[in-house]
Amino acid sequence: MNSPKIMIMGVGNVLLSDEGLGVRILDAFDKDALPDNVELIEGGTAGLELVHLIKDVDFLILVDAVNAKSEPGSVFRFRPEDIRILPDAFEVSFHQVGIIEVLNVADLLGNAPQTLIYGVQPKSLDWGMEVSEEIKAVFPQLIQQIIKEIDHINATNSFMDMPPAKD
Repeated sequence: MNSPKIMIMGVGNVLLSDEGLGVRILDAFDKDALPDNVELIEGGTAGLELVHLIKDVDFLILVDAVNAKSEPGSVFRFRPEDIRILPDAFEVSFHQVGIIEVLNVADLLGNAPQTLIYGVQPKSLDWGMEVSEEIKAVFPQLIQQIIKEIDHINATNSFMDMPPAKD
């Protein structure tokens, strides 16, 4: 059996401190320790141009800032289809074209990967290139969780079945 192609995509605006956490966490991964079938991609704030990046991917793990009006550093794990049932107060993305629209377009084109989103509640969206200490503190736990997810995908060809992570 061929290993599934797994992509970890960090999205966000690195100029707005914690809004860039999805991109910043990619630097915290030990790239040498990742299996060969895993690719790390900076999605930045790109919109629909991301569709071509994910067309050959089997499993997409997105990391992004989400506004759940929760404690800074709270981690949420959900599938795109869960967004319909989230409260209206929960904003999935701070970007102009959300990743959900990208996935919808990929789905229409018949090449949307199975997708999982790890969202982190930011502390600050002020101008700045660094993420806040509260967010940096979550990175090791979040990376460990994503590594477990990758191991599970490689073993079972599916995402882990578990409730959303809460702090």
